[in-house]
Amino acid sequence: MDARRLKSRAKLREALSELLQNQPLEEISIEQITERAGVTRPTFYSNYESRQDIINEHVKQWIDKRQSLFDDYLADAQPPGHERLRSLIEHMLLTIDPNDLILRLALSGRAGDVALQMVRNQHTDFFRRRAEQGLTKPVTPEQLHLITTFYSSATMGVIVEILNKRLPYDPATLAEQVSAMIYQGIQHLIAVPTE
Repeated sequence: MDARRLKSRAKLREALSELLQNQPLEEISIEQITERAGVTRPTFYSNYESRQDIINEHVKQWIDKRQSLFDDYLADAQPPGHERLRSLIEHMLLTIDPNDLILRLALSGRAGDVALQMVRNQHTDFFRRRAEQGLTKPVTPEQLHLITTFYSSATMGVIVEILNKRLPYDPATLAEQVSAMIYQGIQHLIAVPTE
């Protein structure tokens, strides 16, 4: 892709992000995006078919940025020690810009299913591949599906809460807490009644 086209796409993505600060996606027109970006309507349509395409491309770029991190972790099939897992989670959290309105929109499901499903697929694939590497005893396909769904959903939930500003964006602290929950569960946080 040539530099001019990349520049136009960046302007359109930035314009959509700026408009999302004051309006829901459903109320943002192509005309508003092009005006804000300072490009023509034909320029928009030579790059994208819809607003959704901007969102999908943005999410795809974020996924691609994270994929090498996941691949490196999977390439080393050693059992993950607590510190190694904490480091992975922290690096994964560092890929998040808590002010990324396009990502927030996509992961909330308000931008359609395509972008959300791309992220879910990446998480599910990562956790499935990791589980297949690290399980010490055979599991049924249903058990593997439960494991991958559980961890994928939990990770997605943390990301969404960061983007919605309901969790403080402190990657080091969050990584420590999440990795501890993975290793120890939450029984240490729950008061168990004595008999």
